[in-house]
Amino acid sequence: MTKLMNKIIMINNRRTSMRLCLKEWDALYEVCKIEHISKNHLIEMIEAHKSNTLGLTYSTRLFLMSYFREAASEEGHRKAGHGLSENYASIDQVLEKIHDDGDYNNKASA
Repeated sequence: MTKLMNKIIMINNRRTSMRLCLKEWDALYEVCKIEHISKNHLIEMIEAHKSNTLGLTYSTRLFLMSYFREAASEEGHRKAGHGLSENYASIDQVLEKIHDDGDYNNKASA
């Protein structure tokens, strides 16, 4: 299991905390790099557009999933080998990578 990391962030001139797993923080920083935007500014935008019934952390996770889902093209899926095997090899590869990353994170925190 990947360790959750709590970070203090400044949004709209106030301090708040957000708790995401390492992969989610990495995804957030990747979006910031691609879009040439600061982490705080991106989270401010997410907060401005989120539903009042959803928390900021959940809204950020939903944004990240939606962002990368929008970027996943048919060509990208073909290059990754998705859907080409009846034995779900591409799914197994992703699951093994998640498991391997989780083991690394657990060893690093021990």
